Amino acid sequence: MNIAAVLLGDLATLLDIYALCILVWALLTFFPGGSGSAIGRLLDDLVLPVIRPLRRVLPGMGGMDFSPLLAIVITYALADAFQSVAQNGFLNPVAAIVSVLLQFIMAVLLVILLLLLVRVLLGILHVDPWHPLVFAIRRITDSFVDPIAKLTRSRGERAAIAAFVVFLLLYIGIVQILFPIIQTGANRL
Repeated sequence: MNIAAVLLGDLATLLDIYALCILVWALLTFFPGGSGSAIGRLLDDLVLPVIRPLRRVLPGMGGMDFSPLLAIVITYALADAFQSVAQNGFLNPVAAIVSVLLQFIMAVLLVILLLLLVRVLLGILHVDPWHPLVFAIRRITDSFVDPIAKLTRSRGERAAIAAFVVFLLLYIGIVQILFPIIQTGANRL
């Protein structure tokens, strides 16, 4: 193994640790005084230089800030790219790029699927629809539920359940069938 591969592997590990720092930083905002603590201030210094530009690209929706989630997805995608290049010994950069793109698409689909699952669970539990968090999740997922509602001619939580099932099947089909075919093709290049 050459020195460049080792350095890329180490860089991938540092990016994984950085993604965990972003997650801890985001979780600290839920606790009073968490952001003002010594760890919170340290994480602010580490994380905010990445979060601020992402906030301009992805403004808050329904009172929720999704820039940490986007930062984590991008960080893991970069780590995966570096790890893939390090493992393949720089033999197939096209396969590494394709792998990163597929991982990014998979992460986005997974986030959509999780948001739809939360919406379905909130509907099943009959949580107050005017609670700010519930309202935000409904508003965010409406763009995925509305087209399914029109196709199935269902309303309310039935439409959300139908959308969840459609995205689950889409996720399984893409990740289990389409992605391996694409990755195999990219590896042959």
